[in-house]
Amino acid sequence: MQACAECKTGNPENARFCVNCGSPLTAGASAPITGDIEPEIGSRTERAPKIPENVSYDKGTLVLERYLVEKELGRGGMGTVLLCRDRHNEDEFCCLKVINPQLSGNIDLVERFKSEGRIARKIRHPGIIATHDIFEWRSRWHIAMEFFPGTVLRKTINESDQNGSPIALDDAMAIAHKLLDSLEAAHAVTVHRDLKPENVMIKGSPGSADFQLKILDFGIAKNFEMTNATMADVAMGTTGYMAPEQARDAANVDARADLYACAVIFYELLTGLLPVGSYDPPSVLRPELPSWVDGFIQRGLKYRADARYANAAEMRAALNAGAGAPAEPQVPPMGAALAAETVDDDKRRRWLRVKLMDAKQGRLHAVAFSPDGKTFASAGDDGTVKVWDARRLKPLTQLKGHKSWVKSLHYSPNGKLLATGSGDSTVRLWDTRNWREVGVIEGHEKPVIAVQFSPDGNFLASSGADQTAVLWDAHSLEPVSEVHGGGIAALSFSPDGLLLASGSLNQSIVVWDLISSEVLVELKGHRGTVTSLSFSPEGRYLLSGSDDTTIRVYEVPGFDRTLKVRDHSSLIWSIAFSPDGKLVASAGEDRIVVLRRLSDWEEQATFSDHHKGVSGVCFAPDGRMLVSCGREGAVAVYAHRV
Repeated sequence: MQACAECKTGNPENARFCVNCGSPLTAGASAPITGDIEPEIGSRTERAPKIPENVSYDKGTLVLERYLVEKELGRGGMGTVLLCRDRHNEDEFCCLKVINPQLSGNIDLVERFKSEGRIARKIRHPGIIATHDIFEWRSRWHIAMEFFPGTVLRKTINESDQNGSPIALDDAMAIAHKLLDSLEAAHAVTVHRDLKPENVMIKGSPGSADFQLKILDFGIAKNFEMTNATMADVAMGTTGYMAPEQARDAANVDARADLYACAVIFYELLTGLLPVGSYDPPSVLRPELPSWVDGFIQRGLKYRADARYANAAEMRAALNAGAGAPAEPQVPPMGAALAAETVDDDKRRRWLRVKLMDAKQGRLHAVAFSPDGKTFASAGDDGTVKVWDARRLKPLTQLKGHKSWVKSLHYSPNGKLLATGSGDSTVRLWDTRNWREVGVIEGHEKPVIAVQFSPDGNFLASSGADQTAVLWDAHSLEPVSEVHGGGIAALSFSPDGLLLASGSLNQSIVVWDLISSEVLVELKGHRGTVTSLSFSPEGRYLLSGSDDTTIRVYEVPGFDRTLKVRDHSSLIWSIAFSPDGKLVASAGEDRIVVLRRLSDWEEQATFSDHHKGVSGVCFAPDGRMLVSCGREGAVAVYAHRV
């Protein structure tokens, strides 16, 4: 065994990460995965990057004997933006966008970069970042453009959300009005096709005389002079802001696709959320908003382009009309069907991130949904549990009582209790009606790694770094039975409550028959600590994730292994089934969440919104929402888009 330097938990000699706190372990950090490596489904390989050209853009670099580099402002997938002084224009500030060197050998992407400059240069409007020149210097293409010392709109939305102070309707209207005014000018030349808060900058107070807004980044804009064949094979847009027709055929969209994105931004300004699935009208989330806002947004988000506003001028007029705008049918409330606008639900459905929130709990270890789907909870390194409103995506309360980090949590099936396991070696139970602590279990000698209620709610299982799993009476909190040995790192009840699977530090999975209290089967094959387990909702499969980077699928009742896959390049912290058992989500130390269809393991989505390891993932009870938590301290919320 090797002890974790951070939390002192014992881990197997070949473990690469501490099963308890996730810290890297020196002994196993470079240990290769050996043994019978089978053909694996979904293996990830990365292409070696091209060697960048030896061109420096440090402060003081003079580009084309004209642009003196001051500093780097930011970088994206296509290029890097530099703040410069224009020596030919009295040293005024300007910006240079430089194509990234690894793209210089890609003819199509170079043409796309140059096209951005050519398109933007044709638009002259106060609401569009002005483009001055396009040129090649030292085999790198550059776009010289206006410097606008404003704030990215995304920052304004995030700050509003973090401060808990919603953006005023008048301010949101002022932003939308300027945005539509700018789009009207742009649409005479192009369709932007990637309108989102990251591509909008503002300066000054919305509605004031000095308020300014500018649209930038026409990198995937559609030039009306370009042929459909030129654009047909290029992936376009940002999920969540793309109009439905753009997701199907980006080459043939018109200005109404940008108006759809404008409606999304307006909704996000008012609510802090993206309008996905059967979204709530703004007035449901903010009752002080007038009803015309709901109708304005609903029309802007119509599935069919011809049902939306015809152009930016018409949409701006509807916005200005305000309360005098024609009444629109209300948007269906959360959970209602959108049958009138749905042709093939499955074909349109996709997953997208709705929100990324700083939990302010330090490193996060786990997330769990309540059975009614109204709340979810996150477990923090600071010893707290934060309970979130799953509808408004706002914190409801914070539970304090543990004296060390909280590693795991689970709601009882009736939703009346929340169990939490901690590094202080205790399990605590909380009454979800008033969020008061109603019980403390002190049966473990070392940190508690996992807690889970049985499907009928009569029992609570806990496992600890003391290599003990205990089955407790959930009512009296008295121990019913104990299992010792092996170092138990993960737990999962079968849906009928007759089996309890435990993953161990010694690389095996032990399945217990709870009627006889005997071992039913021991499953071996992983070459690392078994860190996550999940029975499928109908009980047909048991999935396991491990420090060896693989997921294994076992078929019940024989527990024959049917599949071994490697979707992650590092430890797999969490595995979750969708409520219908059709989808599997896995979260790993490699900073990604992978969503796959169980029937054929076809990838449905991959998310990389956490910049450190992803420690937990869970589905909402209705299967329409997915929540993950990261070791950087953020909670990410995803939803089906219909």
